[in-house]
Amino acid sequence: MQRLFFILYQLPIHDRIHNKIDILHAFYKNFILELSSATILSLLPILIMIAYAVFNKKILFRIANVLVLLFTILYIAISLADTGLYREWTAKINIQALEHFKNPSEILRTISTGKQLVFIVGLVLLSYVYYFFYRRFVLRAMYQQGQIQAPFYRKAFRGFGFFLLYGFLAIVAIRGGLFGIPINQSVAYFSQDVLANDIAVNPLYNLIQDIDIKSKLPKAEVYTHFSAQEAKDIIASDFIAAKDTFVSVLNTTRPNLLFIILESWSADNISCLGGIENCTPNFNRYAQEGILCTRAYANAYVSDQGVPAILSAYPSASRLAIVNHPAQVPSVPCINESIKEAGYTSSFLYGGELIYGNLKGYVYEKKFDHISDQIDIFKYPEGKLGIQDEFMFKELQERIPQVKRPFLYSFFTLSSHMPYDFEYPFSWHSDENDPEKSYTESVHYADHHLGKFLDSAKKTSWYDSTLIIISADHSHHTIKQWESHDAAHAHIPILFLGGAIKPEWRGKNIDRVVSQLDIVHTVLKQMKIDTKPYVWSRDMLNPYTPASAFFIFYGGAGYITQEGYASIYQQQENAKTSFGDDSLKTKSYIRKARAFEQVLYSGLQQKQE
Repeated sequence: MQRLFFILYQLPIHDRIHNKIDILHAFYKNFILELSSATILSLLPILIMIAYAVFNKKILFRIANVLVLLFTILYIAISLADTGLYREWTAKINIQALEHFKNPSEILRTISTGKQLVFIVGLVLLSYVYYFFYRRFVLRAMYQQGQIQAPFYRKAFRGFGFFLLYGFLAIVAIRGGLFGIPINQSVAYFSQDVLANDIAVNPLYNLIQDIDIKSKLPKAEVYTHFSAQEAKDIIASDFIAAKDTFVSVLNTTRPNLLFIILESWSADNISCLGGIENCTPNFNRYAQEGILCTRAYANAYVSDQGVPAILSAYPSASRLAIVNHPAQVPSVPCINESIKEAGYTSSFLYGGELIYGNLKGYVYEKKFDHISDQIDIFKYPEGKLGIQDEFMFKELQERIPQVKRPFLYSFFTLSSHMPYDFEYPFSWHSDENDPEKSYTESVHYADHHLGKFLDSAKKTSWYDSTLIIISADHSHHTIKQWESHDAAHAHIPILFLGGAIKPEWRGKNIDRVVSQLDIVHTVLKQMKIDTKPYVWSRDMLNPYTPASAFFIFYGGAGYITQEGYASIYQQQENAKTSFGDDSLKTKSYIRKARAFEQVLYSGLQQKQE
């Protein structure tokens, strides 16, 4: 009923939902989220009612009854506020909206009398209707349970048993299942249209998640070291090329684009990047056919930071990822949005569950035309995390010929992430003393199937007009056991490959320091498409682009150039640096790292405001 009211209040919808059947889908695609929200609301009243059934104290019955009434009124108030707010802000109710309740007179002045009446009448009427049905069909049964005459020990035994059963079921319902990744609001996303997804998202759950996210944010002073303008000035030179020189490396301005995002790959596993021998023979082989970035660094340290860093050129600060702030994701650019007007179709494929880190919300919000993850694919065996790379590369190979050209296809690998539960039939093994042996061998496994895919792709009709971008989302602890604050820990592979690359550029290296954030600008520059929305990205093929990269780790940030690096934990003063006793360079680099985090954090705050 609340959802229907929400839809009617947003009329006319017109083209805000292109496929009108999505309006009906919104009523059932959200079932898991609805069940979780209902369980959250009913948790306390049911626990009190269990106590009533055991002790037969009417005061407990009355308390539970009052709580149900209060929670009903609260939920209706949130739903009605969400409905009205969305009409004005095109955003679900969140903690920012609640901030206005600190000044009730402001709300009364800004909301018309008619809308105030709609809210009050709706609140009273719906509360009465819902509570009437509750008393008529639920409350009587509850009351009768409490009146059952039985020895106390028997009622206590039954009550304890029901407490355990309900507690177990409540945990399952709230987290969205017993196993796998706990749900977030993106589990209700199903449509390319924002309004359809917002209809499906439960307003209470959205508000709870927003409050939870904001409560975990570090305080602003953790990121603040300079004035706002000074912080911008400190890092400005890193995003200005001394000369706007264009270097063309593609034989077409409209290539197919295939992003292969490698889960957790480190340069330490790749011998052509200075890593261990024979772990990635196929990557090494194909590095001789493409353009290899030998000094590429990840900005991110987890996937929900790394994926938008690659596809949106949007960085993260330590402990912050833009995709975990759903209300801010619409303001973030994405490469598939930039090329849509050029006739591109876009797809995103992943063998796991995209609800991890709200990546599902991100890819839907960024309007990928075709989105598939573990839930949509049934023909392969599954590990604990999802479908292994062996099968997903086959799936990718089958799907690409079916998509309309030109296309953008993003494929995110999985097997080089814990728990590494794939079959390993290879004779190559990492050193017995490798503290990350399972991880190292997972990269070898993924490399084997990457090589098989690329070998097959070269024989297809689409390969000759395709640019393949291979990049890790972030790095990982390796046999070399770098500390997370060390620049070497953030060293990742980035390789441009495919038939769209001019023959004279195949086998070339980019030996300057670059960032995974630079991928989008570099690709769009080759396509002669506007790069202005990507303020954190640069053209890595322009020799006049500053050779630098910002990287983050949990609790800190760092800055890298051709000369060396320095990094700092947010709440410490001792820097980690490659400059030894050169305190001037160390201090300069630390200023850069801290200013980078401050500018990024203040930008997130402004989006929230």
